Amino acid sequence: MIMINYINLSISEQEYEQEISPLLKKIFLKGNFVGGEEIEEFENNFAKYIGCKYAISTASGTDALILALKALDIGVGDEVITVPNSFIATANAIEWIGAKAVFVDIGEDLLIDVKKIEKAITKKTKAIMPVHLTGLACDMDEINDIAKEYNLRVIEDAAQSIGSKYKGKKTGSLGDVGCFSLHPLKNLGGIGDGGIITTNNQDIAERLRLLKNNGLITRDEQQIIGRVSRLDTLNAIVLNHRLKKVDSVIERKRASAKKYHELLADIEGVELIKEAADKFHSYHTFVIKAEKRDDLKRYLFEKGIETKIHYPILIHQQKTFQDRGFKLPNSERLNKKILTLPLNITEEEIEVVAGEIKGFYRVSS
Repeated sequence: MIMINYINLSISEQEYEQEISPLLKKIFLKGNFVGGEEIEEFENNFAKYIGCKYAISTASGTDALILALKALDIGVGDEVITVPNSFIATANAIEWIGAKAVFVDIGEDLLIDVKKIEKAITKKTKAIMPVHLTGLACDMDEINDIAKEYNLRVIEDAAQSIGSKYKGKKTGSLGDVGCFSLHPLKNLGGIGDGGIITTNNQDIAERLRLLKNNGLITRDEQQIIGRVSRLDTLNAIVLNHRLKKVDSVIERKRASAKKYHELLADIEGVELIKEAADKFHSYHTFVIKAEKRDDLKRYLFEKGIETKIHYPILIHQQKTFQDRGFKLPNSERLNKKILTLPLNITEEEIEVVAGEIKGFYRVSS
């Protein structure tokens, strides 16, 4: 029987009745379920929060990546450099528009190894797509320097990094475009799928607004070929409300992560991923590197503690990509160690989790 769940997405009756329900009621009475001032308000507030000029909402985080690639004129025959240890959507977006995902290895922080990027660049390379995994920002100065030298675009996969910072600037403001997921599991999560793209480039922003709405400049006149990828109004209202509280959500998760760091610091067999001085970790997830990872996961489950692996199959090892022959030894080594611990839990529950981890390594040593 699970006593400590990995995640619980339910909200309190008080929050629903007093905060969310009145906001939704207004829309039901107005009958405005697609587009409108509520969408524009959320986009403006999100752009302000990230510290960029424009934010364009989409139907999902995957759509955000696809539309960003399209807006940058990346397509058939092009290559985009990224990592293999992300959610499958990262590579799917690249492949969906006809380009090819080129995987490079990762460092000990589970982020793209900037020293490996240049070797992966070919005449077909058009962009670098770093993934700010778990809420930890990539080394963006080095990535942007490489992009500038080779005339490449930088698309931040910021799906997991709302509120994360690199040298004082938030992710999503550090490349040509930033792509966020607003899925309920994220630190800023809605009541369904959703995504949003950030940029400081007006031309890109205008192209994105066309691409997400069938390429229409009016209800009846099309300028380019596009698709429908709209954030629904009910979701935008909830997200706009939660945006006001996202920093407090992140601070609670940072406090939980700090507690884990204190309790797990001296356990032989556990390696923690530290936050560099020039970065601000938003802790979408809390990941450790553990010896005997699979045994530890089973042991914790038997003790009533649910954990996850993000992600058990690396993208280049999926059957859809494995014939391309990528050899990424660091990614493959680390993927056998990573374990995601529950973070949205009480301090007392964190102490229980840490205590059981200590108990496992005492028994198994």
